[in-house]
Amino acid sequence: MRKHSYGGRRRGFVLPTRLVAVVLVGAVAALSVVQTVRASRMGKELTSLRTQVTTLTQENKTLAAKVPAIQLANDSFEYQNKYPEMVVKDVPARAADDPKAVYLTFDDGPSKNTTTVLDALKAQGAHATFFVIGKNIPGHEAILKRMVSEGHTLAIHTYSHDYKGMYASVDAYLDDFNKVYTAIHDATGVYPTLFRFPGGSINGYNAGIYPQIIAEMTRRGFIYYDWSVSSEDATGKKLTSAQLTQNVVQGVARSKHPIVLMHDSGEKTATAGAVASMVQQLRAAGYDCRALTGDVRPITFGYKS
Repeated sequence: MRKHSYGGRRRGFVLPTRLVAVVLVGAVAALSVVQTVRASRMGKELTSLRTQVTTLTQENKTLAAKVPAIQLANDSFEYQNKYPEMVVKDVPARAADDPKAVYLTFDDGPSKNTTTVLDALKAQGAHATFFVIGKNIPGHEAILKRMVSEGHTLAIHTYSHDYKGMYASVDAYLDDFNKVYTAIHDATGVYPTLFRFPGGSINGYNAGIYPQIIAEMTRRGFIYYDWSVSSEDATGKKLTSAQLTQNVVQGVARSKHPIVLMHDSGEKTATAGAVASMVQQLRAAGYDCRALTGDVRPITFGYKS
């Protein structure tokens, strides 16, 4: 039998061209699917990371708006060691807003007008908050005791009411605050826990220092209240009792959380004379005049950038 010659070389097994193409297409498709799945997973992870970054950034902004960055630092400041007894040990939890509660507040007393205010509130069964000036306390201790006994809130405004002096530094503010804090306790046996900044929490005198002061007072547990309604009795205008009452009643109607600014210093006779009618009109509108307590949500002015 004749043997065929293949030139001394053995041919290997060769796949048909069409089958090779099919295999290659399948491999490419499989690789594409794997890459698509990986890309999808990476996309989801990237989206998740972006969401987390956005959430953390917003939380940081929210926290910074409530407590200044200086409060968040680990550094200790010397003024934090001043008056270690001047702290609030039990800060109450925040209560829900009552849409029918109105908080009448009076700054700059006590004075002879404070008695008129207290008489009007007692006659109406209403309560209020008095942010007192420490240097006005001597000779008016009985008025402070009456505030406490009749269910009003006795709070701190300032001792000296010297804007330039008390806002010179955090130390200066603490010195002033401690004097009125001590004077109120000496007169009544009560340590106040609420306060109001003279001029409001942000004003032209404390523009460079208010974040530090707010941070320190917050660290100590004190709660400060600005206001959402003003009687306009400190604008320099000579308003009548009727006009002041109208300002308050209309302002309360527009506010979702009415904390009303008024004054009971010696020259505010019109304000003192307005309280009786003011409370009557507010009650007729369905409001209840209450004293501020630590669980009432504060109205605070926003930080300036």
